[in-house]
Amino acid sequence: METDQKRATERALIERIKAGDGDAYMELVGEYRIRLYRKACSIINDAEDAEDVLQDALLTAYRALPRFRGESGIYTWLYRIVVNKCRDYLRSSRNTRQESMDPTQAVISDDRISVEKNLELSDDAGYLMTKINGLDDKYRQILVYRYYDELSYEEIAELIHVNIGTVKSRLFKARELLKRSILRNGRGEEYFTF
Repeated sequence: METDQKRATERALIERIKAGDGDAYMELVGEYRIRLYRKACSIINDAEDAEDVLQDALLTAYRALPRFRGESGIYTWLYRIVVNKCRDYLRSSRNTRQESMDPTQAVISDDRISVEKNLELSDDAGYLMTKINGLDDKYRQILVYRYYDELSYEEIAELIHVNIGTVKSRLFKARELLKRSILRNGRGEEYFTF
């Protein structure tokens, strides 16, 4: 029911935008901007370039909005545009590192905890991402969509063109495969809070 209400709100905002209300666009994309920026950063691996690409993607989406058919949610549509713009950027950039941001090298930092604990958390995150990256693509990607990109089941289903039941079953299978892989290496169950 919440999804229907959200889509109705999105449709109303789109109509306002088509009628010339520029503020409605910021309202429409505002709640998704941070998630889309994180996705751009994960692909491009440079915060400033990711911001530029995101701005380009949002401008492209604004111009294309009159052609938006509403077959998917607005976030799913924006997500695709951002990913495509990131890929275009990587292809056209001469000094491109064509891999995604390596979460194993990201340092989780929280001033409220010690440096040692921050490094431990960073090592744990790196270990977990290494295990996730070792899964088959369809299982790896579904974990990334759900837990890194924070997509809903509906958004994932729209992106990979399957029904929600398939998303749920693949996610279940992905978690089981990940759990087995981690336990096989003697690590504990501390990773299985999802």
